Amino acid sequence: MNTAKDPGLDEGFVFLMDCEQRCSEGIIYSLATRGFSVIGLSPDRFFPARFSSHLHRRVQSPKLDNGFQEYFEFLCSLEKRGVIVPSGDLSVKFLSGFKESLTSEGFLVNVPDPDTLHHLFDKWECNQICERHDIPVAKSALANNLSDAERFSSDMTWPLIVKPTSLAGGNYVKVHSQEELKNAFNSLSNIIKKENFKLHESGILIQEWIDLKMSDNWSCDVYFDKYGELVDFVTIKRIRTSLSEKGLPTSRMYCGQIQNNTLLKERTFDLLKKQNWKGFAHVEYIFCKKRNDYVLTEVNPRLPGYSYLLSASGHEQACYYSLDLFGLPFQINRCSRNERLYYFETLRYPGDLSDGIVNYWRGHLKLKDFMRSYLVLARNPRQAVVDYFNIKDFRMTIAVQVFNLIRFGSKVMSFVKRRLKYYAENK
Repeated sequence: MNTAKDPGLDEGFVFLMDCEQRCSEGIIYSLATRGFSVIGLSPDRFFPARFSSHLHRRVQSPKLDNGFQEYFEFLCSLEKRGVIVPSGDLSVKFLSGFKESLTSEGFLVNVPDPDTLHHLFDKWECNQICERHDIPVAKSALANNLSDAERFSSDMTWPLIVKPTSLAGGNYVKVHSQEELKNAFNSLSNIIKKENFKLHESGILIQEWIDLKMSDNWSCDVYFDKYGELVDFVTIKRIRTSLSEKGLPTSRMYCGQIQNNTLLKERTFDLLKKQNWKGFAHVEYIFCKKRNDYVLTEVNPRLPGYSYLLSASGHEQACYYSLDLFGLPFQINRCSRNERLYYFETLRYPGDLSDGIVNYWRGHLKLKDFMRSYLVLARNPRQAVVDYFNIKDFRMTIAVQVFNLIRFGSKVMSFVKRRLKYYAENK
């Protein structure tokens, strides 16, 4: 990507909300090398991105789920003004609701308006819109209470899944009976009522299960500029995802490859364009063998957790976002060899390597399939992106590994404490 040099670019401040999240780590180097001064905002004192040699400064922020007004007042108290890049779903909801107020304070943001955001981020609303546009979705129903869930389930093909309408897609429970449906509904109801989830304003959806393998998951990552025009689009096929304890795939990609999928590009573009979408979109699909078609599962208004792949492959959407808002012209010059790049989330915990061992031990993963994908990395390392390894930001590369060890140690200690408690109670 080439940018036109602007006298004000060196003073272009970019604020990363929720800088402790993976998607922020993947874009810091990309932004800094384009001349932006990157300021990380986080309620945490220590996180890997804090140690990046390309982070201009860290500022401790309040927790966003404490209240939007408090966070707005915090932003207004900052000395500098500039572009705000959201990292999580809740941060987009905040920016959308406070966009006019933030703009009047001198900040620059590009997110969907509140109605558009609700219509596509809320899974129930999104399903209804997709049906009107002939985009395949799983048969679903919004359950306001347990009676609704039990009544709607009688008209569905089992098994079903129960999931929140406005939380990340990996939060679901697969159920095979009315008793399991009752337990799942009550459990998720308690979760979405918790204080730290109230601002998500989530309902509960019941949905027919789609049989799938990990490799049936696809995603589209898109950026629409402040005028609602398409700037960048990439489709990615999963090779391996994280798995639940029962071996069910989640939406988190551990291994994948950039692959051009014209059908998904057309569907995603038509859906977002008709809804006047602006900003980032991470849209997920499942290939349903029964239908022989792609089923849309969710629309997320943010960068993906694997944003490092986008930056490394030339799809520098965080840069396009910032340059667009600063009014700076740019050209996208992308190397064709990057359009088939592989992605491995090897150097994270949890990640492809650690969970690969666990899932092999549980019988959910075949060793030969796991090893076959890594032959690509061994044969042609230039055709692969390993998350997180960046020789040009070695400090953060090391920091990620240190935090991996801290998380692993914490999990081991927790396991030991549970076992000791179990043995003490069963002497």
